[in-house]
Amino acid sequence: MSVGLYMRSFFGFALQLVPCAILLLIPFRDKAFEKGKKRAYMLLALLSLGFSLCFPLNVWWSNRLPADSNLDDNLFMLLAVAGVTALFMRLTRENLTRKFTVLFIVISYAAVQFFLSNMLMDFLPLRKQNMVYNDATLAAYLIVTAVLLPPVALFMRNKMKKYLDTLADTENSRQEFLFLAAMLVLYLILNVLYSALWIKLRDALSLSSVYYIPFSLFLSGLLIFTFYCTINLSVFKARNAEQAVELALMRQSYTHIEENMQQQKRALHDTRQLLRNIAALAKDGTKDGLLKYIDEAMEYTAVSDVRFCKNPSVNGVLSYYAGIAEAQGVGFSARVVCDRLPYSDADLTILLGSALDNAVRAAAEYGGSHPQPRPEIRFTADTVNDQFAIQIENPCLSVASNPTFQPEYPAKRKNWLPAEAFRSTHGGGYGLRRMEMITGKYGGHAWFSFDADAHVFTTRLIMSVSEG
Repeated sequence: MSVGLYMRSFFGFALQLVPCAILLLIPFRDKAFEKGKKRAYMLLALLSLGFSLCFPLNVWWSNRLPADSNLDDNLFMLLAVAGVTALFMRLTRENLTRKFTVLFIVISYAAVQFFLSNMLMDFLPLRKQNMVYNDATLAAYLIVTAVLLPPVALFMRNKMKKYLDTLADTENSRQEFLFLAAMLVLYLILNVLYSALWIKLRDALSLSSVYYIPFSLFLSGLLIFTFYCTINLSVFKARNAEQAVELALMRQSYTHIEENMQQQKRALHDTRQLLRNIAALAKDGTKDGLLKYIDEAMEYTAVSDVRFCKNPSVNGVLSYYAGIAEAQGVGFSARVVCDRLPYSDADLTILLGSALDNAVRAAAEYGGSHPQPRPEIRFTADTVNDQFAIQIENPCLSVASNPTFQPEYPAKRKNWLPAEAFRSTHGGGYGLRRMEMITGKYGGHAWFSFDADAHVFTTRLIMSVSEG
């Protein structure tokens, strides 16, 4: 076997396999890999290159067979795809819906690359020797890969990564997955049938290869357009749902803060009137009447809302949810030390609103089953070592765990888990992930814990006070 044939076979096989292996990992975040994303890249790349190094030996063996068939080459490609897929499944700690969705996108890329390369090679003025990777084949794969790979990689890094964040083990996600799978299968069937028909017509009618282009391009373009629109629409719907939740929380907080401000204005106005009357009674010298009037005035001007802290945004959200908790028979105690904080008021509102909304909902549900003793939410917030730390403890009957989640470094983190360890039981499921996003924006993190014996769910939020 010559060195030229070996290098040609190696390079052609690697050009098909290695990009696909890399694309498999791009959409997943670092936390999806137990021992790091770089290590996963390295292992998949090494396995792909290993198969590529062995492929020329398979070509050499196939050429020694008396029958002219590509069966051995196709079987070797199938073995390589199975090996890469198996390693990808092993390295990635995600649910099967996300894994298979990414796998189908990459298979679609490989299918489009294959069919477009076969279409293009007929129009290249290069030698078409009787070998797997001749000059025309290699040139066609190079051109198609150079055109197709960059936008696909960009799509996987941006849009697909956001799409995976919206995917959960729900009926809607499974339906989208089945739809994408059906589109890929349909594309493959139509392309294979069209290619077989084209070969027969070309040989029988001596047709030009130009007639092969339109339908093949149409099928590939339709597949890409369908995948892009489906994923983009899901991301758009998820973003709208998150924004609707955020807007509702902001409106609630704004309404309550405005009510507090109006109440304070009324209290100030009433206090001025009462002080005038007190001054008048003091001038008259009627001590008993003055003392009686002061007692009545103190009771009249008592403010019902508790002032939790000096920060108006934090105080407004706490006051609002304290009122909701009280209305649902849930106690609310808070120990808060904060004044000015280097965070967006909107982010604070959404962060605290998401956490307290979950807490009140879970505590009220628990109180319905265990009315005695009265369920209580405990809220603590303070600045410690340049970090603003929040801890919320609330009664909780149970949590819905994600069965595919595998804790990373369990010995260090013990029972503290990220948002991906839980599944929403009330629809949506954006609250915990939203908390992670906001705390991460300010150099912190969000962790959650559930004590099944004590029926207590704990939320811990930490953000750096040095980042704005």
